[in-house]
Amino acid sequence: MRHAVPVLVLSIALAGCAFYRPAPLPAAPDTAATMPGPAASLDMAAVAREAVARSPELAALRAKSEVAEAQAAASGLLPEPQLSLSGDHPTVHMPDLTNGYAMGLSEDLQQLLTFPSRLSAARASEAQSKLDLLWNEWQVVERAGTLYAQKLFLDEKAARLRRTASLMLRQADHSQAALAAGNTTLDLAGADLSTALDLSGQADSAARDALAADAGLRMLLVLKPDAPLQLAPLGDPEPYTREQVSEALATVDKKRPDLLALQAGYHAQEENVRTAILQQFPAITLGFNRASDTTGVQTNGLALTVNLPIFGGVQNTIRLQRATRTQLKAEYQTRLNQTESDAWRLYAEMSLLRDQVTLLEAKLPEFERMGEVGQRAYIAGDLPAATYVILETSLSARLSELYDLKSQLWSDTLALHSILAMPLIAPAEVPPK
Repeated sequence: MRHAVPVLVLSIALAGCAFYRPAPLPAAPDTAATMPGPAASLDMAAVAREAVARSPELAALRAKSEVAEAQAAASGLLPEPQLSLSGDHPTVHMPDLTNGYAMGLSEDLQQLLTFPSRLSAARASEAQSKLDLLWNEWQVVERAGTLYAQKLFLDEKAARLRRTASLMLRQADHSQAALAAGNTTLDLAGADLSTALDLSGQADSAARDALAADAGLRMLLVLKPDAPLQLAPLGDPEPYTREQVSEALATVDKKRPDLLALQAGYHAQEENVRTAILQQFPAITLGFNRASDTTGVQTNGLALTVNLPIFGGVQNTIRLQRATRTQLKAEYQTRLNQTESDAWRLYAEMSLLRDQVTLLEAKLPEFERMGEVGQRAYIAGDLPAATYVILETSLSARLSELYDLKSQLWSDTLALHSILAMPLIAPAEVPPK
C-alpha cells in the first residue's frame, strides 16, 4: 500500500499531461487532379461552396482562429494558486535537532476580483475570432464568384477578339499584297496592319486576364493547373431594388460577421476597461503556511502581501484602455458609414451597368445582322474590304464591351451581397470542416 499510493498519484498526474508529437511540414503540393463528385459543369454556388471547404487560405485562418480562441480562453481562467515548499537540514550534530520544513499556499485576491470581467472579455474575444473567420469565408465566396464570372466572360471576349484578329490579319496580308502590286496606298495598307495588330494584342491581353482568373479560381479550389474545370454559363444577376437595399441596411449590423466581430471586440475592450479600474485597488496576495524548525517547533502562519499603487502605473493603464475603447468605437462608426456609402454606390453603379447592358443587348442583334450581310457581300465582292473591316471591328468592340459590363455587374452584385449580409451561399450551405 505504501508504494501503491505514489504510483497512483503519478498515474493520475500523467493522465492529464500533454505529450510532444512532431508535425512535419508538407513535402509537396496537395492540389487535386479533379473536382469531387460528378464531372458535370459547376454553377457559381457550387464553386463557392467548394472554395470555402477547400481554400488553403481559409485552412490557415482556421488554424489561426484556434490559436486566438486558445489565447482568449487562457486569459479567462482562474488564477493558479501558488504552493511553496522548503526544507532545512541541520549541519551540526547536536541532540534533539531534526529536519525543518516550511509549506505555504497563497492566492492573488485581485485576480479573483477581476475574474468576472476577464472571463467576459475572453468570451467576447473568442466570439470575435469566430466571427472574423466567418467574414473571411464570406470574402472567399465573393472572390470565388467574381473569378468565376471573370473567367467565363474573359474566355468569351478572348475567343471573339481572336476571331476578329484572325480576319483582320488576313485582310492585312491582302493589303500588303495589293500594296506590292500597286493596287492600294501605303496609308490604307498600314491602317489594316495596325488594326490587325491592335486586335491581336487585345485578344492576347484578354487571354492573359482569363488565365489569371482561372489560376486564381484553381488556387481557391486547390486544383492542379491541368485539372478539368467546367463552369456553367451565366445569365444576368437578379437586380436589387432601392427598398431591398434600405431594408438590408437597417439590420446589417445584426447580421454581418465583420460588424458583429467589431461589436464583440468592443465588448471585450469594455471589460478590459472594467478590469483596469478594478486593478486600481491594492493587489492583495493572501497565503497560509505551516513550518517546523530544526528543533521540532511547529507553527501555523498567515501571510499577506499588498501592492501599493502609488506611482501612477494603474492610472496609466486605465487611460490606455479607455483610449483603446475610444479608438474601437471610432473604427466601428467608420465601418458603419463605409457600409452605407459602399451599398448605395454599388446600387447606383449597378443601375448604370444594367442600363448599358440592356442597350447593348437591344442593339447587338442589328449589329450581328449587319455583320452577316456584310460578310456575304464581302465574299461576293460587293462590299469594299475597308467597310467590312469597320463592321467586324465595331461588332467585336461592342461584344467585348458587353462581356466587360456583365463581368463588372456580377462583381458588383457579389460585393453588394456581402455588404448587405446576403451572401451568395448561406453558412449552412457550406460543407462541414
